[in-house]
Amino acid sequence: MANETDFLELYRELGVSPECCLNEFKQAYRRHVARLHPDRQVQGQARIGERLQQLTVQYSAAMEFQRRHGRLPGAQAPGRPTVVAAAVAIETFDDMPVRSPLPPLAPAHVPNRHAPPSKAAVLLALAIVAAVFWCTDPMPFAPEHKSTQYIVQSFDTPSVTAAPVLSLGMTQEAVRAIEGEPILVRDDRWEYGPSWIRFENGEVVDWYSSPLRTLKTETGRPERQ
Repeated sequence: MANETDFLELYRELGVSPECCLNEFKQAYRRHVARLHPDRQVQGQARIGERLQQLTVQYSAAMEFQRRHGRLPGAQAPGRPTVVAAAVAIETFDDMPVRSPLPPLAPAHVPNRHAPPSKAAVLLALAIVAAVFWCTDPMPFAPEHKSTQYIVQSFDTPSVTAAPVLSLGMTQEAVRAIEGEPILVRDDRWEYGPSWIRFENGEVVDWYSSPLRTLKTETGRPERQ
């Protein structure tokens, strides 16, 4: 769609830049459509109506591109972060003098097995016995305590309310709350680009949801009873 649509022509005609914000682009389109409305033109209505239809197709294609890519056609894409490779300096130490090997360790002293145990050894043995006794019964003199009970309370998940959609018999105020302001109003029909909604006596009686600008409805046309 983007390759077949002349977006530069659209920007020039609306008087905006591809880098403009989405709100500015929509406002410029609505003002231009209002100026091209056939009711305001005296001559050349056929040519103006044809150009208005082409403009609506271009606008719908631009909005579809923005919805998919998060920007208007022709706008600069967000820059990617630059990855800077860290340089690792490698040094050689060939010119360093070679150190002499360490002297051999002296043989460890072997205690005499027939000598009496020292005071430190006795204290260490008592500490080991006390630790074993404590791990077996951490609180031998503590009174009997009751076990702690934990109560797990469950909460019901709140129900999710479905978003409102178009339906037959809906008022114009309800349609405006769902779809927003129409781009163009022709008698009893509201136009949202290539899509439209028709009213009779202020209530919805028909609609058409185009793939270029879908309405908030589950079907392209209403299902009549």
